[in-house]
Amino acid sequence: MLNRRVFEGTHRVVVRGVALRFFLRTDDTWSPVTDTDFQHAYELALFDPDALRKDVLCPNARRVEHSTVEGWFWSNGSDTCGLCTFDDRSPEECAGMAQIAGGTGP
Repeated sequence: MLNRRVFEGTHRVVVRGVALRFFLRTDDTWSPVTDTDFQHAYELALFDPDALRKDVLCPNARRVEHSTVEGWFWSNGSDTCGLCTFDDRSPEECAGMAQIAGGTGP
């Protein structure tokens, strides 16, 4: 059991022997980011992006999340999405995730 959750501020984090890598999608490409940047973007995705632009907090009904054995994908349903890959994979090595994230495969 994990006793605490700690962000490391790095792109690659090893938890119980599993290497996790964090990416955000920008301009149709996956960019490596730190775990803290990934978490911040995920938390913003919980709220409606249009309402946030008007400084209004309300739940994001368009937000989606999917997971497979390759990784975990989330999207705010608008212009931001993230991918946490398992087992030290790159986004290109996650064929199932690529289909979910926009139909582009390796």
